[in-house]
Amino acid sequence: MQRQLDSIEKHDRFQICFDFRLATESNVLVSGTNNTGKSRLACGICSLLRYFDWKIIAFDNSGIWQEISDLPFLYFVEKDRLPIVQNSIVYDISLLTPKNQRKLVEVFLENLWNQTRKTPKRYRKQTLIVLEEFELYGHNSRYADNLHRVMHVGRNLKIRVLGITTDLALIDPAFIRLCQQRYHGRLGIVEHSKRKFRAYYGGDWCRIATKLDVGYFVYLNRDKLKIVHVPLFQPVTLPKPMNTLEVMRYA
Repeated sequence: MQRQLDSIEKHDRFQICFDFRLATESNVLVSGTNNTGKSRLACGICSLLRYFDWKIIAFDNSGIWQEISDLPFLYFVEKDRLPIVQNSIVYDISLLTPKNQRKLVEVFLENLWNQTRKTPKRYRKQTLIVLEEFELYGHNSRYADNLHRVMHVGRNLKIRVLGITTDLALIDPAFIRLCQQRYHGRLGIVEHSKRKFRAYYGGDWCRIATKLDVGYFVYLNRDKLKIVHVPLFQPVTLPKPMNTLEVMRYA
């Protein structure tokens, strides 16, 4: 493990302040206004975890991951159902309406939960679910049963969640508390957003967060805060588009 870490540190795109052990125990949250490097950071985390043999399933409703991710496969979702594949993949759901995106993810998480429960423990692979525009799914825990279950007790099935959002104020506090590893990019000017941030981290950190440049984040690891700089993630390879038959073959 140490030899692998030493090898990674030689590459700028992998120089992300990240707690591997905590990633297996808790979820991860990335927040910040537009053009702060949130998605690039998330892609870098995914690349790093895949290096350590994690399975990554990313739901992209922004349509940008096909250009900035190095996950091996990409599937454009046009209907409300999709199979669970065995490989790391980006599901581009940008063609669906927000209502159908929420429905799709909820059904997917339910199927993933049921399928993983049936899989013997020794064959379960550490899995990360990545959700762009996390506020779409995590605005109210009462209407996201399967997300709530996965984020609370998914650790028992080796399933964790990485949520990407523009604003903490748009997410149910129940989901924020389940993320002990958080990255906060530049904070917006809306007073409600600042009030929410101050409630979690205090006035000094709120002032710092409003002045962060692109690529800089306030990083929380359990109860410790610090400012980190994340190099711009540049993928060496891009996801390979898959058609429906190929996806079914890998299911």
